[in-house]
Amino acid sequence: MEFLKKKRVIMIFLVMFGVSASAQITPSKVFETSYTKEAAGDYKGAINEIIGLNGFDYHKSLRLGWLYYLEKNYNESIRYYEQAIKLRPKAVEALLGLCNPLEAQKKNDLLETTYKKILAIDPMNTKVNYALGNIYYYRKDFALAEKHFDLVISLYPFDYYSNLMAGWTKYFLNKKNEAKILFNTVLIISPNDKSAREGLALIK
Repeated sequence: MEFLKKKRVIMIFLVMFGVSASAQITPSKVFETSYTKEAAGDYKGAINEIIGLNGFDYHKSLRLGWLYYLEKNYNESIRYYEQAIKLRPKAVEALLGLCNPLEAQKKNDLLETTYKKILAIDPMNTKVNYALGNIYYYRKDFALAEKHFDLVISLYPFDYYSNLMAGWTKYFLNKKNEAKILFNTVLIISPNDKSAREGLALIK
């Protein structure tokens, strides 16, 4: 009987100790360990830390989308980003994250659709407006490209890339005076810029 009592006490102690130990493994600790492994380039280890976490489903899906992207497992990255989007449909960060594997796989139609979804939520997003402007520019849809580049410049008048791309867009739209102003702005930002000088030479 004494032996059984001692065994029962030991079992209670082990259960209590186990609960105490597991209680110390908080979600923040799990993420911290995952960040450490990511920084060391151990993407698989970083994934394994997160994948077994209970709760925090949006944060977990967003994190896994990013880690699988770093691991170049783009299909899994897309899958987890899409899960995050379903959980938080208005979360711009999840949509922006999805753009990474889509761009890596050159899924340009889906990428364009995702950009438009972002702008439906956040119409002044300069990163996405610039990216869409580039898509339309290289399609030679200069009127649409102009709309997006102009918006970026209205918010960031001294941005090098937007001024340069807008300059060439205006040039191809035969808006030579506007193009000249933009190319000269580029030369203020980057005085030896070859592309801006070529644009000005063509206008002359």
